[in-house]
Amino acid sequence: MKKIIFYTLFSVLVTVFFLFFLFPKEKIEKYIDYQVFRVNPDLRLTIGDLGLYYPPYVKIKNTTLYYQQQSLFNVSSARIRPGLAVVKGRGTMAVFNGRAHHGRFSGKILSGGASAKSPTIIRIDLAGIELDGINGLKSVSGVSIAGKAEGSLRFASRPSQPGQGMLDLVFSECTIQLANALFDVKTVRFTKIELKADILGNTAGIRLLKLTGPQVNATFEGEVALRSPMKESRLNITGKIRLQAEFMARLKKKIPAPLWPGKQLLNTGIPVSVSGTVGNPLVGLK
Repeated sequence: MKKIIFYTLFSVLVTVFFLFFLFPKEKIEKYIDYQVFRVNPDLRLTIGDLGLYYPPYVKIKNTTLYYQQQSLFNVSSARIRPGLAVVKGRGTMAVFNGRAHHGRFSGKILSGGASAKSPTIIRIDLAGIELDGINGLKSVSGVSIAGKAEGSLRFASRPSQPGQGMLDLVFSECTIQLANALFDVKTVRFTKIELKADILGNTAGIRLLKLTGPQVNATFEGEVALRSPMKESRLNITGKIRLQAEFMARLKKKIPAPLWPGKQLLNTGIPVSVSGTVGNPLVGLK
């Protein structure tokens, strides 16, 4: 009995020694970066600090996610730990949570291995993420956006097939600063923005983009053909815009009467189309 206890204790001590004193930090960093790369080759991850703690979990700090070599998302700190076992032979799972942009995120990673038929699946849930600190939003869209985001993102990728994804996000109390004023309007506010989209390879299908605010209400759908850099992505979006009374009265002072829409259109919504690119969108009447 004593020998069993001794060997058990010895095994634990050896395991702890190898985990904490011979911790393969560089290999763990490369593994995490590789899993991100498998989801989308345009994504890269740089980790400022990484350590192993007990019970076994990896903690990373000051980590930045890059998209097409542009800083997109900064993670203050995150914990990654082994998740529940999955069906034998189907891969491994990791569970993570952390803080970023004064909010929180959590999620899971399921990896089926290196086989071309084995997908890497990532699910991320967001809560209270502040948009104004995300540099990638301004660099991609060319406008400044403030507000908070919550919702979920799901991505699945196989090395030999186009990646797939789904976004279901809600943005609250948003303020958008336009790069160029439109009819002397440079700031647009929305109490809520809902976005539901599907991604397949280089195409993002927008099932719903609904904007609700004190100035404008609008609903859109369509497609975005993703390009590199992101500003060159092509837009093919249609929808309807309804102007709120106070904002409508302000615009009437700026728009000549012959160009003003009829009463019926104002009530049902002005049909519009958005084409061009993300960096240079072109808005017109349908």
